[in-house]
Amino acid sequence: MSNIRQPLYGEAAVQVRDQLATSTAEDIRQHADQQTPDAGREHTEHQGDDLGLSLAEVLAALPAVADHAMKTALPERYTPELAAEFAQTMAGILREQQQERPVTAAQRGPEWMAKWGCPGFCVERHGTSGAMECHSTAPVETTLKAAEVDCSGYSENGESLPWMTAQVIVNNDKAQAYGRETKVWLGYGVHLAELPPAEARRALDALRGFTVRLAAVVDFAEQVAADDFAGDPEIAAADREAEARRVRAITEGTR
Repeated sequence: MSNIRQPLYGEAAVQVRDQLATSTAEDIRQHADQQTPDAGREHTEHQGDDLGLSLAEVLAALPAVADHAMKTALPERYTPELAAEFAQTMAGILREQQQERPVTAAQRGPEWMAKWGCPGFCVERHGTSGAMECHSTAPVETTLKAAEVDCSGYSENGESLPWMTAQVIVNNDKAQAYGRETKVWLGYGVHLAELPPAEARRALDALRGFTVRLAAVVDFAEQVAADDFAGDPEIAAADREAEARRVRAITEGTR
């Protein structure tokens, strides 16, 4: 466990991202050509338009381009696994950027902001059914759903909910009387934590540390799983039949 891989975040991630940004369209296209057959390309997603490429082509090229970027920017920390993780994170960001963004209060204009007391970032549709009385940023979410990782079945109460979400909430109703309060809503499935920014920072630091240990656990689990095997269906059927006979014997009092 001594050689635990450190995840990329903060300044290290910025260095790799900046190096990634120096990749030319031709570099990315070359890798995309190796990964995505021409016949399978559809230029219906526009994230890569500035490169003359579709989102699918950029995503196909990203692992190889990110691998090269990390070798160049952080050769002392480079591992294929860490570069792959960084590419996966960047792919998630690109997919998220592809999604339609809600309209902010600043985009709605000064009259809207004055009427509802909105900060410029607020995306709440005040005055409509289901809108919150507070002000909120658009949530950031995991693509993984809570029900996909919860084997207890409890998340079936909200099976469409993301595994984790986070957004900024501001309460400023009658601010002269009650003040203005900013919180971070940290959602995990059907659960929600409402944290002051300082507590949210503590949660973030804890999560970063946990991802290091989680990576070690998953790495070790993959090694252990190499010895896993499927059982014999016939033996399993015979065992179930024997168990059923034992239960019947106990129930009928003939054992």
